[in-house]
Amino acid sequence: MELEALNWKIAAKAGEGVMSSAKLFAKACKRQGLSVFNYYEYPSLIKGGLQSGQVTASLQGSTCQRRHLDLLILFHEKFIQDHLAEIDERTLIILNANAFDPSKYPDLKSKVVAINLTKIARDQGANPLAANIAALGISACLFEMDLQIIGRVVVEEFAKSKEAATANLKVLQAAFEIALSMVQQGNLQTFGKLISTGVDEQVLVSGNEAVGLGALAAGLQFYSAYPMTPATGLLHFLASKQDEYPLIVKHAEDEIGAINHALGASFAGVRAMTGSSGGGFALMVESLSFAGVAEIPLVVLEAVRQGPATGLPTWTSQGDLNFILGAGHGDFLRVILTPGDVYEHFNLSKLAVELAEKYQLPVLIMSDKYLLESNQTMPKPALLSENVRLSMVNNGQLGETALAEGEYLRYRASENGISLRSIPGQTNALQLTNSYEHDEYGFATEDAVTTKQAVDKRAAKLTSLQNDLPKPLYLGSPNPEKILISFGSTINVLRDVLLDEVASKAAVIHLPCVYPFPTSELETLLEGKNAEIFVLEGTATGQLAKLIQRETSLPKMHSILRYDGRPFYSEDILEFLQTGKISEQYKLI
Repeated sequence: MELEALNWKIAAKAGEGVMSSAKLFAKACKRQGLSVFNYYEYPSLIKGGLQSGQVTASLQGSTCQRRHLDLLILFHEKFIQDHLAEIDERTLIILNANAFDPSKYPDLKSKVVAINLTKIARDQGANPLAANIAALGISACLFEMDLQIIGRVVVEEFAKSKEAATANLKVLQAAFEIALSMVQQGNLQTFGKLISTGVDEQVLVSGNEAVGLGALAAGLQFYSAYPMTPATGLLHFLASKQDEYPLIVKHAEDEIGAINHALGASFAGVRAMTGSSGGGFALMVESLSFAGVAEIPLVVLEAVRQGPATGLPTWTSQGDLNFILGAGHGDFLRVILTPGDVYEHFNLSKLAVELAEKYQLPVLIMSDKYLLESNQTMPKPALLSENVRLSMVNNGQLGETALAEGEYLRYRASENGISLRSIPGQTNALQLTNSYEHDEYGFATEDAVTTKQAVDKRAAKLTSLQNDLPKPLYLGSPNPEKILISFGSTINVLRDVLLDEVASKAAVIHLPCVYPFPTSELETLLEGKNAEIFVLEGTATGQLAKLIQRETSLPKMHSILRYDGRPFYSEDILEFLQTGKISEQYKLI
């Protein structure tokens, strides 16, 4: 039997390496030509607690994790209790143990097979942590995968040590043969043969990596940050690319330093960015206002996790929306992009750098732990070209020929609110930049007329800016009974919902930008639709729904909220569409 999809999960204590094995399995599925979504859950502990990596792969396209598992590999028997909601009579559990007593779990419907993965690793002379590689060997056999493909993935992972690569390859082969022997003896049954298309044209990246790639494609030259989950992955990724691109990455002393380093770099004429999670971003907001009044281009990744305060450091949320909308004191224009899948993270991060440069303002990318730390396949992107490198020189900055046209005014009024920038040290183009309100030269002012003119000048950017922003995306039935509106990463789950026949009378609207809000575009999409409207969001108070109500004249909407640190699941939304009822893990208002 041929398999077009699988749902695989491995779970152990934090520190036992299961996240690495999950990514290796995801890469192997991708190499066979499948679309892949690789989702992680882990506690904010260095060791201990429950950590898991889940891989959903499909020939038709995998956009999110799914609940019901085909294969679950557990390193400790006690974790069975934590996964009862994900297993049924079709699920096979491989337990890293010598034996398993099913009488202890009388209600357990799935089959449990004990295989000592740690012993397999030790018998091959490998580190006991290579039990994770043994798990991959078992999995390759049960899904009848090409062992050579997964073997190459393992060798590439340990390429820096030939000894480690050889040892892990032996563990992989030994585990595969043990599982094959059990199948031949009737003690195990394979799921079928996972399809291999022979076409591997996609890349597997995390949301953080997609943000970094998009920024690099737009010519990012400077990134500064202080580590804070879940934005730390972007810092690590960009740091690893410094030898490949004209890029400097600064590990700042704190988040205040990080944003100010980026502002200094941008003022000096390079494309600059910073990033953090909510707690770190809270320290940046004074300087965000400075970027607004001084018209300094800046891109900020706000990587949302469950709060408030320290909250749940390694779990997801969208609860910073109101904070990001109002971050910084005073009135100043900003852009807030809310990308969905990893490909949109790439495209909108590229756009963010370009918008910041063109309109000389702060652009915020709002994402969350769920997608920033998950891996997903996407088309291979086009990265930094020579044309982009050349355009970086004068884009929005003052060319020497412009100096002959008259006196240089940094904040000269214009119809679209954009004025020419100069680079410090440029001949006859001295500029004054500070945090005060200012006149066209940049001199501080408290004059009422000049103040109004300066505020209006910056606000004038809005009209042309709106033409460059991504528009709401409509998917699904043209005449729906229910319309589901979301922003950010939730679209991954809703795309999966639309694949099911249950959703044939449903439609989805995704908002990739929430400020400036796409009022007319959203109202146009909903015009003439006689459907119930539900806003799905990872907040406790319906922040997106209230924003929509404030910015549009749309009729009453309902909200489906999740705020326990976990993402939405397509199975739950499908049950709601079918029955009108939602799991107690959600709130329906």
